[in-house]
Amino acid sequence: MMVKQLAEYFERLEKVGDIAVECLKEQIDIEAESVEQEIRENTPEDTGGLKASFTKTKIQDSNRYGYRLEYEGNNSKGVPYAKIANILNSGTSTIKPKRFIRKAVKKLKGLDDRAAKRFVEKIK
Repeated sequence: MMVKQLAEYFERLEKVGDIAVECLKEQIDIEAESVEQEIRENTPEDTGGLKASFTKTKIQDSNRYGYRLEYEGNNSKGVPYAKIANILNSGTSTIKPKRFIRKAVKKLKGLDDRAAKRFVEKIK
């Protein structure tokens, strides 16, 4: 009887790792979508092609899981959109900071807790 219980315990224990990875990936997908939406909605409109240059790319790496959110390419004068976004976000001595990227990234605060909560709900 004890051997059977121990075997069942180890079987459930094996599944815990898979469930943890699944929960973390689900939470990362949700968080990336939220940050992407926040940045898209708050990217200043009057900046040429800046808004259209924003991309979300899934990281295709066996050791990592996630997304790359970035402004790609250059404007008509050859200035990288990433640089324009950074300047608008942080500001300069003549440009007031908009902090649209910082506000979006702040949404990630508590990601660990949300992923842990998802895990606890799944293993019940």
